[in-house]
Amino acid sequence: MQGKAILQDNTQYTMKKNLLWFTGIFLIASLVFLGSCHKNNSQTNSANPPAPADETVMAGLQGRVLDENGVPVQGAAVTSGTATTTTDVNGVFSFTNIQMSSRFGFVKVVKSGYFTGSRTILTHANAGNFVEINLLPRVSKGSFASASGGTITIQGSSTVAFTASSVVTASSGSSYTGNVNVYATYLDPTDSTLPLHMPGDLRGINTANQETGLQSFGMMGVELQDDAGNPLQIAAGQSATITMTIPASLLASAPATIPLWYFNDTTGKWIQQGTATKQGNTYVGQVGHFTFWNCDVPAGLVSFKVYLKDQNGNPVPYTYLQFVSSAYGTRGGYSDTSGFVQGMIPEGQIYTVQVLNKCAGVIYSQSTGMVLADLDLGTITVSQSSTALTLTGTVVDCSSNPVASGTVSALLEGLTYRAAVMNGSFTLSISRCSTEQASLQVIAVDNTTSQAGTATTVSVTTGSQDLGQLIACGTNTTQFITLVLGGSSSYSLNYPTDSIQYFAQGTTFNVWGTTRTGITPGKEISFNVQNVTGTGTYSIPIFDFVLSNEDYQNPSASPVQMTISSYGPVNGFISGTLSGTLVDTVSRVSYPMTGSFNFLRSN
Repeated sequence: MQGKAILQDNTQYTMKKNLLWFTGIFLIASLVFLGSCHKNNSQTNSANPPAPADETVMAGLQGRVLDENGVPVQGAAVTSGTATTTTDVNGVFSFTNIQMSSRFGFVKVVKSGYFTGSRTILTHANAGNFVEINLLPRVSKGSFASASGGTITIQGSSTVAFTASSVVTASSGSSYTGNVNVYATYLDPTDSTLPLHMPGDLRGINTANQETGLQSFGMMGVELQDDAGNPLQIAAGQSATITMTIPASLLASAPATIPLWYFNDTTGKWIQQGTATKQGNTYVGQVGHFTFWNCDVPAGLVSFKVYLKDQNGNPVPYTYLQFVSSAYGTRGGYSDTSGFVQGMIPEGQIYTVQVLNKCAGVIYSQSTGMVLADLDLGTITVSQSSTALTLTGTVVDCSSNPVASGTVSALLEGLTYRAAVMNGSFTLSISRCSTEQASLQVIAVDNTTSQAGTATTVSVTTGSQDLGQLIACGTNTTQFITLVLGGSSSYSLNYPTDSIQYFAQGTTFNVWGTTRTGITPGKEISFNVQNVTGTGTYSIPIFDFVLSNEDYQNPSASPVQMTISSYGPVNGFISGTLSGTLVDTVSRVSYPMTGSFNFLRSN
């Protein structure tokens, strides 16, 4: 993987070096996917008011990928824009400081044996966003000879029919005459698990290029391939007939004609294209290409936001909040580490707001009344279930005095939880469904002195556990990268005034830092290091330093040397020095460079 570290103002952030920057620490999650299970069509509105302008924002994104049985999926490829990574043993992935659409932030997951999973979110800019995606098994539903065509049954009365000689090779568009293998799935819109495994969310772009909510009456995903596994598609000018079952509970409200929408797996948007007609208990329509297709009535939307906190005043992260209505079933999303949840719901409904624990048990419920405008629920306080893990303890500084203001960070099953330290004490509640023993890593930080202790690893299950006394001393938590160019000119990045990001993939880690100076040209540094196993000296093959409009790089034959003097655990810190030669890419003048660094090891 190619990565480079560059210093420059956010307005100059072009990602021209194609660096994939990620980190996972303290990334956490704001909501936002919009799934739903719809019961009837009593309340629809195709005349949505204009949505806020879609902008490109910088944000973090973290999530968990599960299979159809809720088991974490390891090694799945995850992509958001130009950033890529893979899921760990817990099914967790994370990105930080990546470019995302403000209205349609999109993440895609690919794993052999499954349909591509995805989620579309309202992006919480300059913060972490959290999603959970359940992958659908990619199951063969049959095959047919391209020359003769055929009809494939997907589930019940849901079918897809092909005319003779209507299939081409997807990569070239050339006519295909061999065997066509059909992989397909039907998604029941009344299924309570629909929000977890449907692609994107239930928002689309109509034929007037307007954003609208969607009320689904049935979804279908279809993929075609030849016997060698090469993708196939419908030929230009040809079409296939899709027939989708309308659930019994939706039959009475199903309109005679309904818009069809296809899922664009590049933008994360449902796009209106064509119509389907009601024939008995099915919708029948013609489609000219295959992806996921959806029968939907447009629906007006309003936004919601809320903060979740526990009985101790700490934020409740990674927790699902849902809105349940008689017309639209369930829509909702997950909280970030600050406990913030935001999203969109259909307007004109009375909702029951519910907060679920990790075991899908309801731990909070209230009614909203009729929702006709954007909804701000303020702060909701929830009590963790009896299966929660509650951690307590004390924190002292380098002089063994109680820490007046600090933070305790705990890493459990790939996700980070935080609690405030006040007057030397902390209480951290973590919702768990499993009672199996797990390894938890905890680090205490003194915010006043910028000192952190060493990581402590303990075994936990559920219930209350006293971690005893933690020491916030020994490691400098001030994050910085400082360069001295030509022996005299010094340039520094200092977090949090500036951005410093780190992400490791195996034994390769990437570092990226940039100034935060509005429209004023600034600094940017980027580099990656391979085969890092701990302290020692390593070669950096590509090192970039951008200062305003000047770009300095190391000669290809002269790698920059990085000496790591301290290599902490996850949630700990990496520190050391840099040395080498940088060349002005315009004047070609060479300058000796030295430097030092200290940054958080986030994964």
